[in-house]
Parts: sequence; C-alpha cells; structure tokens
Amino acid sequence: MDNSMHVVIIILKSEAYAKPVVSTLVELGLFDTSVLDGEGVENVATETAPILSEVTALFGQDILFNKTIISVVPDRETIFSLNAALRRDGIDLTQPEVGTLMAFPCPIYIGAEYEVRK
Repeated sequence: MDNSMHVVIIILKSEAYAKPVVSTLVELGLFDTSVLDGEGVENVATETAPILSEVTALFGQDILFNKTIISVVPDRETIFSLNAALRRDGIDLTQPEVGTLMAFPCPIYIGAEYEVRK
C-alpha cells in the first residue's frame, strides 16, 4: 500500500458540481483544499483567434468556465474513497460532461494538516 501524500486536482466542467464535491471533501476530512475559478481553453483561443468564436457560434457551443479543486490527501486509498463517495453522490467523473480527477504523488509536504512524510 502506498502511503505517500498526493495532490488531487479535480476539474469540474459545471459550477453546479462544486458544492457537492466540496461537501464530500469535508465529509472525508480533506480540509487542505482550494477551489479556483477556471476558464476553458476554448475561451482563451477565441480571444486570440476571433475566427474560432465564429465557428463556436455556428455550432452553438457555450463559453466554458469551470471549477478547479486542488486538495492534499494523505494516501492513495483516500483518492479511491473520494472517487467512490463522489459516485455515490451522483458525480461520475467518467462521464465527459462532468469533469476529471487526477492525482500526483507529493514527496514533500510542509503544513499543519498532516505530518511531513519522507
């Protein structure tokens, strides 16, 4: 079992999912979390290449904004518990319209939330 700290990044494609995801993080005791407002690459691309905004308008796609949630979790098992809890609450990150979750090992963590692990 891998017990190293991890950084979890969740990118939600709809702001409506933010509160339920945060509630789940709190339920799991994951308080070392930040929620950021994000903007899809499509928005930035249309600012730099106006022709893309015409194509987007032609196909009726909405401007994409998102919520990005960054959290430190104590181990891999917590990541799987988080995903299971989200699915239980109807947030299925395997569905493309919902969002994504990715996790990375965090070999160095200095903070009050958890002990520093080597």
